[in-house]
Amino acid sequence: MKKIGKKQTARQITLMLVKNTDCRLRPSKISGIGVFAVRTIPAGTKLFPGVKRQAWYRFSAEEFASCDLAIKTMIDDFLVVEKDGTVLVPRFGFDGMDLSFFLNHSKKPNVKTIDVGFNFVTLRKIKRGEELTVDYGTYDYKYLSRK
Repeated sequence: MKKIGKKQTARQITLMLVKNTDCRLRPSKISGIGVFAVRTIPAGTKLFPGVKRQAWYRFSAEEFASCDLAIKTMIDDFLVVEKDGTVLVPRFGFDGMDLSFFLNHSKKPNVKTIDVGFNFVTLRKIKRGEELTVDYGTYDYKYLSRK
């Protein structure tokens, strides 16, 4: 992907991001909806460059006790649980979800997190049409505790 220069307008940056889109959402054979390559993606590519980074807040599981079952299911499906049992929630709740929330799990992933599940990079070349996967156990304690 081209570097974003300081003199580019927001409109130019948006056009560049659209033209350089690597992924899309599609039904997955692994689980529900997944992230798929729309073009060949080289190894070492930082994914989702257009995603605006947002603040995250920690909540205890008890703070969600009064939520409807549907919301509890979404918490389980999409949010990360830390080793201390706290749940990380994006500032805008589920409305703040981006493509990375739809990466499915694999023990033989083609993507890895470069921090704790906020930024992702490809481990190898990914072919067009291939689903992108990550090992949840590298950053989600909830997933480790299910094994």
